[in-house]
Amino acid sequence: MADPLLSTLRISILTIFMAVAARSDFDTLSVRDRHWIRWSAPVVLILLVEMTSENMGLANFCMVFSLVAVFSFCFSDPPDPRDFRDWNQNQALLSVVYALGLVGFLYGANAYSDTNFVDLVLGDESKETTLWWSMNGAFLTSAIFYGSWRIGLIQGGADVKALILVTLVFPSWSFVPDQMYPLVEDPLFRMPPSMVLFIWAAAAFLVAPPIIFIQNAARGNISSLSDLKMAWHATKRRISDLKGTPDSASYQSWILTEAIEKNGEMSAVDRILPSRRLSNAQDEDKQLELLEELGLDSVWITTKHPFLVYLFLAIFPMLLFGDPLSYLIR
Repeated sequence: MADPLLSTLRISILTIFMAVAARSDFDTLSVRDRHWIRWSAPVVLILLVEMTSENMGLANFCMVFSLVAVFSFCFSDPPDPRDFRDWNQNQALLSVVYALGLVGFLYGANAYSDTNFVDLVLGDESKETTLWWSMNGAFLTSAIFYGSWRIGLIQGGADVKALILVTLVFPSWSFVPDQMYPLVEDPLFRMPPSMVLFIWAAAAFLVAPPIIFIQNAARGNISSLSDLKMAWHATKRRISDLKGTPDSASYQSWILTEAIEKNGEMSAVDRILPSRRLSNAQDEDKQLELLEELGLDSVWITTKHPFLVYLFLAIFPMLLFGDPLSYLIR
């Protein structure tokens, strides 16, 4: 599939909205909902245009709305059918989206359920049948992302909204241009594109601790077992450099060295996780003064690394190399 013009538009839109979101999350640790909602419009429009131009059938056309339905759960609860007389315009529109998504499931199940799954895996089924099952996989992937957020496995709401919107950008690999440097030629099985994006981002996230540790070792920041515990995810900064920093700068990092009172005496401890007591810049300044009184001239701090930044960076290996797991399960 992957029309060259639509692929260029799709990748351009993906790069722009992910870059803007990553910048916002890095600067403020938040991304406004309206960002995702606004960018979903061209994403859905391109997908519908491609479905229509390729004549992929009514079921696949309507399956797009099943993905939109899952995406909408991130921003509002489903309208209560018992109160349909009191629905506002948005609730009425959502109900239409749900109905179209349901048509995609029911009509597709009637048309494509009698499928030879060996032929499906080998790519020998019709393109309409293959796409309908791929859209079901995209729906399941979106539901997994949403459910993981709701039960706390994925903490960031912006991360989940990004991943579901990426699923709308690339519901299956048939919408992704051929990779320039594929890890495996013609793999039999690949994870959904948005799941692959998550895997690449997680891999980059796991590379960070060894790099931070090497930097600390090179700077001579490791001189005790306590330092060894901290050196994987934090760096040392002089207190004099931290005092009086702007709120925007202090908001981007956590101080992990804290002055606590134990048995009537003050002492300094290094925490792996930041203390909830240091909720603002004024609290941090007081802590820094106490630590100076205890004779410390430097403290451990950790920079906030929004996962959305890693998701943005993961776009490039996903498009260049494809699914890293396909190399392991070839």
